[in-house]
Amino acid sequence: MKVDEWLQFFKQHPQKKLFSVSDLVQLIDEQKTSLSVQLTRLIQAKVLIRVGQGWYANPFFQPSVEEVAMVLRVPSYLSLEYALSRQGVLSQRPYTMTLVTTRPPYTYHREKRSYEYHQIHKSLFWGYEQEQGINIGTPEKALLDLLYIRGVRTKELTTKGFRSLIDDMDLEILSANRLQNYVNRFGRGTKTLALELGIITK
Repeated sequence: MKVDEWLQFFKQHPQKKLFSVSDLVQLIDEQKTSLSVQLTRLIQAKVLIRVGQGWYANPFFQPSVEEVAMVLRVPSYLSLEYALSRQGVLSQRPYTMTLVTTRPPYTYHREKRSYEYHQIHKSLFWGYEQEQGINIGTPEKALLDLLYIRGVRTKELTTKGFRSLIDDMDLEILSANRLQNYVNRFGRGTKTLALELGIITK
């Protein structure tokens, strides 16, 4: 396909902001090898942007950074500081987009945004909702993910560090019942830390 044909193709798919190579193979009558060559040329000509391995943004209907985050690591959902800030619990506005995934952890740096993926066990991959194609942890799950990942597993934050972070949170937004139900599905370390910080009661 020529460049003008590609542009016409993208214009005809306003509902599709992101294309995988598999999508394009199905939608266009081209061999995968030929398709890869054409995509490389479109990128070099600055007609097309590759947002991740095997993923391309529609030049006429650009995806949001959150939509891009959903395809860089599948499955995943927004959580930790970013989700808490997005939902009005945390007053700070983190530069890094934080997510959890069942796949190996990784940090992507793309343009002016960083995407930080933290691995959790499949047994803890729950507690999120979908908003217009974006998976986002409930405030309660995002907070417990934060305690588990940064406090119990990696120990990036001390109890003092957590207290400082919690001072910037409006915990009244959270559901006490949901927190209690959720924390019981985590291990002892997360529950102990939540008790110590006063996030839950015995």
